[in-house]
Amino acid sequence: MRSFDFWRVDVFAARPLEGNPLAVFPRAGGLTDQEMLAITREMNISETTFVLPSSKAGADYRNRIFTPGGELPFAGHPSLGTAYVAFMEGLIPRAEGIVRAHQEVGIGVLPLELEVRSGAVQRVVMTQGQPSVGRTISNVDRLAKALRIKPRDITATNLLPQIASTGIASLQVPIRSLEIVREMDPDLPALGALLKRVSPEAGAYVFAFEAAGDADLHSRGFFPLSRIPEDPATGSAAGACGAYLASNQRLPGKEWFVIEQGIEIGHPSRIEVSVAIERGRPAQVRVAGAVVPIMRGTLMIP
Repeated sequence: MRSFDFWRVDVFAARPLEGNPLAVFPRAGGLTDQEMLAITREMNISETTFVLPSSKAGADYRNRIFTPGGELPFAGHPSLGTAYVAFMEGLIPRAEGIVRAHQEVGIGVLPLELEVRSGAVQRVVMTQGQPSVGRTISNVDRLAKALRIKPRDITATNLLPQIASTGIASLQVPIRSLEIVREMDPDLPALGALLKRVSPEAGAYVFAFEAAGDADLHSRGFFPLSRIPEDPATGSAAGACGAYLASNQRLPGKEWFVIEQGIEIGHPSRIEVSVAIERGRPAQVRVAGAVVPIMRGTLMIP
């Protein structure tokens, strides 16, 4: 039997058993792609990561990110959680203050910062991929039907749903009230059929400009194409939301704004987003949050 140590951490979490769970295998050498996917499905959470030596200059490690539906070129909470484990395992320098690292993912080499105090990681900040926005959906009838809401629930925001990305595409969907977002019960097969036109990994990121707690936006993320009915916290889509809001001149007026997510499925999450603007367009997106360790173990396979 072969053995592989792993961590379970909660990302974007204020305390254990909140946020988005992540499994991290810090030394995954020897696992095949098929084994990584099978292990991810065995873990039965939204994402599992496998750390390997980097193949690109300037990166401290290679981070392979899997959902139960397959491998992703980039994702948010797996980036933060893997950086935390890499620090704890000594794969990046153990130091105090701001510890800078770089991860290799499918879209390239991306920087990370870990804020460390008394040996404990307080916060992880990642710079995401190049922000971009794509086509809008002007006729929202089919989307509204898939979300099981009224078209007016979208159009009343005076914004249109739009594809946005900081490394992986998502469909950003503004909703007119917190109540509608919280009560939403999408038709996931119909939503998946619509999202296939966006990207093979795309999800729908729905949000309201109000929150249940101390946040600026309330969001939910639906990812039927990745076999994730609802994600507790989606750092990539939250970053894309920042790019979307910046492109539509609707950013909250602060350096870092906060998105709450996961409340409806019992995993409240707090995602911090910062967008740098150049010439009126989003130039750089950073996403930050806390990581809480909850479990360590060993996987045994033939």
